[in-house]
Amino acid sequence: MKKILMITTGGTIAGLNSGFGIAPKLVGERLKPAIEGIEVTALDLFSIDSTDIMPIHWRRMYNTINENLPLYDGIVILHGTDTMAYTGAVLAFTVETDKPIVLTGSMLPYDAADSDAPGNIEQAVRTAAGDEYKGVHLAFAGRVINGADIIKVSGFEKDAFRSYSGFVPRKKYKFPERNGMFPAVVRLTPFTYGLDIMSVAQDRAGIVVETYGAGGIPDNEITLVLSELSKTMPVIVTTPCLGGTDLGRYEVGRRALDVGAVDADKRSTECAAAEMWLSTNQ
Repeated sequence: MKKILMITTGGTIAGLNSGFGIAPKLVGERLKPAIEGIEVTALDLFSIDSTDIMPIHWRRMYNTINENLPLYDGIVILHGTDTMAYTGAVLAFTVETDKPIVLTGSMLPYDAADSDAPGNIEQAVRTAAGDEYKGVHLAFAGRVINGADIIKVSGFEKDAFRSYSGFVPRKKYKFPERNGMFPAVVRLTPFTYGLDIMSVAQDRAGIVVETYGAGGIPDNEITLVLSELSKTMPVIVTTPCLGGTDLGRYEVGRRALDVGAVDADKRSTECAAAEMWLSTNQ
């Protein structure tokens, strides 16, 4: 019989209506499925909305995973959907194992009518008990996505996630002993000033600039600011568009390369930010 540890962290999947909106309340024993041939053990790690996820929570997940991996055939993590991509990337870059570590969540609370939670939990547990997927993945609405390649595309549809580009990490990082310095993440718009970028970059590990389309930066003071910043910190250019960036495609992208920015290529904004945090705090 396969043994699976199901770690709960809160999120909509554990939600109940508090009178002020949905908040995580249900514990793992209430959520764990009964599947023939699979023994599921529940462990309640914490219970928060994933909007409240911070590096301290990733540390607790990372430590709990590594402490329990020798005892189980796979691990499932129930998690809120809003920061799923960040958590997936951090764990994918840091957890070293050939066993399945499977994230899942839901768009409706477990006890809601027509909830997707029971189905997603069962999919995640079966994926964690199987032999096809190794390392960190998301199992959600019938899809299985690499942990560093998760992107949420809907706040309402049950099929809420996609694979961003097919990216698979080829490098692992040690989980930082201390939180260290965090990256800044800026979304470029026609209303963005260079001073906006400069102000958020102060005392940061680096800056991730989410631009448009295949990637590029405007021919104004933003170019000068990024040129200066790239002399002292990593500057990575990403895009919200599925498939990733290609800074060599357009002149505006080559402009970013010329000032020292790095092409995120197949990495999403969440993935690039997670890797920047990890790589600059080794």
